[in-house]
Amino acid sequence: MAERPLTVMIALSDPEHAVELEHALEERGHVAVTSFHLEQPEDFDVVVSDGELLDAMTPHIVLGAASGSNIHAVLPLSADVALIAAATTVVAAGYRLSAVDAGDANEAAHTDETGLPRDGPHHLSLSPRELETLALLADGASNKVIARQLKISVHTAKFHVSAVFAKLQAQNRADAVAIALRQGLLYV
Repeated sequence: MAERPLTVMIALSDPEHAVELEHALEERGHVAVTSFHLEQPEDFDVVVSDGELLDAMTPHIVLGAASGSNIHAVLPLSADVALIAAATTVVAAGYRLSAVDAGDANEAAHTDETGLPRDGPHHLSLSPRELETLALLADGASNKVIARQLKISVHTAKFHVSAVFAKLQAQNRADAVAIALRQGLLYV
């Protein structure tokens, strides 16, 4: 069963960057609408903005600095469009992305989400192929696309995706990407 595409409002002050992001989102199967095409925001899954927040309900990804209760991710102004597109998937799945400074990273490396110590390095022991699979999952790739990119069969791609889910204890693709981001396996 196919999931419905995400609807993303792009409210960036730079029209070229907005168009670039719109194309990147459309490549992922999302419906992207720039604020230049609308007078009033409609019903969106995620808003990507580099300025003021559009509403108090829709999850926002902000480029630069901002404050508000519905901000689910803050990325640098110079963030790559592929990174922003990946963040939309994670944010639409209900996750919040936050930066980890060096002190928090060391503390987080030794504890799981409940704050209890992890079992050590084997907790994150993804093989190089599983890490490649995870990166493709973050890009929104299907099993067929993963198979094509890695030059393996679809069956083997499914095996690698299942192994990533099991090792990260993830429920689905968005959960795997969010966990990987939190654990430093992927970077925003």
